[in-house]
Amino acid sequence: MKRVIVVVGIALGAAGCVPAAYEATQLSCADFIGRPISERIAALGPPQATYRISPTEVGYVFETKETAFVGGYEYYTVNYLVGADRHHTPIYPVTTKCRGFVVSAPSPATPVSERVIVNVL
Repeated sequence: MKRVIVVVGIALGAAGCVPAAYEATQLSCADFIGRPISERIAALGPPQATYRISPTEVGYVFETKETAFVGGYEYYTVNYLVGADRHHTPIYPVTTKCRGFVVSAPSPATPVSERVIVNVL
């Protein structure tokens, strides 16, 4: 009987080592900082509005909402009486909303491909 209790205890302890389903990496709005605005324009289309914030910064307004489905990863639990069981983590949506981007543009003549994102709204 002690042996069964020890085996069950080890199995429960090993099940606690499975990574959580919500630790998946996701692309946030801040990951676009340092990249050219031309990539976002190519992906999202033209901005809804463009504002000159300061002599060296331009604001681009996009209403974006990107949803990705994360999860479905396999993990195993071990029951020494029966064997290994295969499970899947739950699948859930991750929605990223970016309203706009602040871009460094030293002059109005700077090409869009050279304007770099410095902040996200």
